[in-house]
Amino acid sequence: MKKIVTPQEMQEIDRKTIQDYKITGEELMECAGAAVFERIRALFTEYTDKKIFVFCGKGNNGGDGFVIARYLKEDGAAPKVFVTGSLEDVKMEARIHFNKLIAGGVQPVFFSNGSDLGNEKPDIIVDALLGTGARGSLDGELLTLVEKINAWRSQHGCYVLSVDIPSGLNGETGGVENAAVKADATVTMGLPKSGLLFGDGKHYTGKLHVADIGFPDELTRANDSVLIEKEDVRLLLKPRRHNAYKYDFGKVLIIAGSRGMSGAAFLAAKSALRIGAGLVKVAIPAGAAHVIENALPEAMTLRLEETEEGSPAYRNRERLLEYLNWADVTAIGPGMSQHDETIQLIQEIVPQLKKPAVIDADAITALAGKSELISSVASDIVFTPHIGEFAVLSNAIKEKIVLDRVDHLRHTSRKLNKTILLKGSPTIIAAADGRIYVCNTGNPGMATAGSGDVLTGVMAGLLAQQLTSEQAAFAGAYIHGLAGDLAKNNKTEMGLIASDIIRYIPKALIDIQG
Repeated sequence: MKKIVTPQEMQEIDRKTIQDYKITGEELMECAGAAVFERIRALFTEYTDKKIFVFCGKGNNGGDGFVIARYLKEDGAAPKVFVTGSLEDVKMEARIHFNKLIAGGVQPVFFSNGSDLGNEKPDIIVDALLGTGARGSLDGELLTLVEKINAWRSQHGCYVLSVDIPSGLNGETGGVENAAVKADATVTMGLPKSGLLFGDGKHYTGKLHVADIGFPDELTRANDSVLIEKEDVRLLLKPRRHNAYKYDFGKVLIIAGSRGMSGAAFLAAKSALRIGAGLVKVAIPAGAAHVIENALPEAMTLRLEETEEGSPAYRNRERLLEYLNWADVTAIGPGMSQHDETIQLIQEIVPQLKKPAVIDADAITALAGKSELISSVASDIVFTPHIGEFAVLSNAIKEKIVLDRVDHLRHTSRKLNKTILLKGSPTIIAAADGRIYVCNTGNPGMATAGSGDVLTGVMAGLLAQQLTSEQAAFAGAYIHGLAGDLAKNNKTEMGLIASDIIRYIPKALIDIQG
């Protein structure tokens, strides 16, 4: 995991690296440019025959661009380099690498000389105009360049790779004032910056790659706010023994569904099985049980008595308490409805939880205003609210939560002493002690009915395989998002539905396990 930093924090790491560890700015710039060059080589095996434009600013970001262009030239490509400002504006380490670029046979073009871009259309664009410290609106030649880059990308399909951050994006907030480069991928240096993950960051950043350019481990060690990486999830997915059997991988009880909302129970149950739970039993109103029994033969059902509206009735209480003891993990809430009897049932079941559980959807709403009850439950619980449910859970105003989701989430997880996964873009997980995990997988196509039920099942299945609530939350979010990303490649964002995510869980696991 890599800690998430603001641009100011990254600048301090940069300063300490140079001052205390005697690694020069020139060396860091060389490593940064080399890292982006290697990413280009990984993306394009035949890139030397492509038209490559490298757009450089006059600061350190532009200096990275000069290094990239030099490596491209040395490897047989013919990059064209465009620089904002004038030669006098290029100073210090950037000037050193500018001179090396000229010595290597590349003559950059300065926009201050009134030059234009000509009529050529690039295949690859490297955006090294502005770094993470840039603020405010773009204007003049910078605005013209950013608009031109975006036009080339949208109209001609050229690939845009941003260096450290897409130019025009606020490195702290992820905000865009009037324009920013829309990148296909971004190679950021050392650590992920908050602006690449929050706000509009992901929309402009594209595929995020974090490059190790030599910052000392002491300065980059993970703290209380981190980005989840594939390796973090891989380490949790243990190989199975050759003589394993189903009870080794846990028994999951899913209390879910009501008349007209049986699909929520189905999606959660199938996801729990698909992620590897050994055995799944679905406690569902009798009138909806046939959905599970006909469509998911791998699951068992527990037929519940119903209210007049077809939701789980309160008189199921004692029976469900027995099955809480049977199960290794319980998931409760998807599609249960907000009938008064059902709410009362939930409120009396949750305090009896002694084993790990996932609480979602209608069960979260049923626990509104019950913070003392929640914090008193001894079991390892994950809450999985969307923003509206989190407002109910935290007793906060939704509009205020949106302004600082991390702060509200950290405060509430500590208050309740429970792990909370706040669904959204990005999905954020807060452990009971307030540590924050940010998940960068997933896409807008997953904003569809049932996607959250799939996530509930995935996490229940991981808990059943003896992950902690914290681990199940960050691993489940990552796997769920990656499955959605893989599904999007075939189904498109517009055509993606929740059951597609389930189908791609095995492919996500293959990708993670390598």
